[in-house]
Amino acid sequence: MDPKWWAPFVAGAAGDMTATIFTHPMDVVKIHLQLTGELSKQSKSRPLSKILSSASRGGIYRGISASLLRQSVFATLRHGIYFHLNRTISSNDTTHNAISLKGFGLTLASAALAGVIGAVIANPADVVLIRMQSDPQWPAHAQRRYRHAFHGVYQVATQEGIGRLWRGCTPTVVRAVLVTASQVPSYHMAKSTLTSKGGLDSTSVSTHLLAASISAISASVATNPVDVVKTRIINMQKQGRGPHYSSNVDCIVRTIGTEGMSGLYKGLLATMSRLVPHTLILWVVQEQVLSAAASL
Repeated sequence: MDPKWWAPFVAGAAGDMTATIFTHPMDVVKIHLQLTGELSKQSKSRPLSKILSSASRGGIYRGISASLLRQSVFATLRHGIYFHLNRTISSNDTTHNAISLKGFGLTLASAALAGVIGAVIANPADVVLIRMQSDPQWPAHAQRRYRHAFHGVYQVATQEGIGRLWRGCTPTVVRAVLVTASQVPSYHMAKSTLTSKGGLDSTSVSTHLLAASISAISASVATNPVDVVKTRIINMQKQGRGPHYSSNVDCIVRTIGTEGMSGLYKGLLATMSRLVPHTLILWVVQEQVLSAAASL
């Protein structure tokens, strides 16, 4: 076994957790945008200033403990598992080429599997994160008031049952597959193309930033619709309190029916304003950690 097998796991966690610290406020705004005018045909009329006011009322770093807990699990697993799966495929298949159709398919499959594993295990933190961020939108008597991530997990498990920690797991897993399959391979492929055909230095931060920009845009467009569904499903309270959906498909159908296709792209600018800098920081930090680990 490679004595530094742990490096991709540590680098992945370091990159995503560092990025989260800087971009969490935009994640709070994104959640509020995705819940604004839920199942209302008049949803487009709400001024951005009111949305920002609602998001900031509970603090722009509301839910940061849950966000960091989520990344410590999800990012660690998705980056580490993807790295080792992809390397195993490459070493077992001497004809493997990520640019070829077969190679691209195997690369996507590796990323998708890594995303699934990470998302399922990290889902409890995701549930608590969305609830903490959206709490100010509820009336005072309906707010959950989790003090931190672990308190939230405990409250959900004891008051609603362990299974509720995996509410919204399906859209969460779908989103994880999309974000990992669009963000991770696109970065490595863009970096490889920029260095092999563009003549750029593979160790240069500017190369990392350029490849990360391509990665971020791909991930934003691919994941926003399922992110909206995930947010709305997880944010549901018991019958009689706000919109209620019977399934993910019901959420999609009713959202499109009342808000149009644009309803699935609510918060896209907020998603990009968070995911672009997040991805830039993620890859730059990850490259530095991997470089440091290689010199040990």
